[in-house]
Amino acid sequence: MQRVADIVFWLAIMLWFALSVVGGVAAMAIFPAARELPLSMAGYESFIAAEPVLGRQLVAGFLVERVFDLAQQPRVVLAAIAVAALAVRLALSQRAKSVEPLRGLRIAAIVGAVASVGVSFAALEGFRGADARYRALAADASTRAQAIEAKTEVDRTHAFASRVATAEVLSLLAAAMLTAAAAGARRRA
Repeated sequence: MQRVADIVFWLAIMLWFALSVVGGVAAMAIFPAARELPLSMAGYESFIAAEPVLGRQLVAGFLVERVFDLAQQPRVVLAAIAVAALAVRLALSQRAKSVEPLRGLRIAAIVGAVASVGVSFAALEGFRGADARYRALAADASTRAQAIEAKTEVDRTHAFASRVATAEVLSLLAAAMLTAAAAGARRRA
């Protein structure tokens, strides 16, 4: 049963990790490509014509947004599965009175990753609110100057969301490394 818990844990954190980085990977591919393409989008033509750099970023943002949307809920499910699998693993090893190396650090890494997912929902709401305001202003040709000002709030909330995402990814990497180290220590014991 411990082996099953380990396998479920590994699968959950690896899928969770993949979903945590997929949005960033998509953004790294789409935003540079958008700089070089003659992009347009219905309702934003005048903004894109007047502000081509910001306009291309706006279009790219619409494209990348869907990737983040698709990854958000599954990350929560995988976080719950990983926590449950780790709890089962630790409980079984305690019941068997076996040594569970790096227990506290592994728990801390998973808690950090779960906390990051929770904070990411709040960060996403803040970003979405700022982005919706920016998009509404950008869609109205008469509010172009206000749209440019609103972009600073989008950038600020994006920076916070990026830091939260980085914390999640680093916590998952730490959990994976600590779990591998614990498995090695158990084999040597």
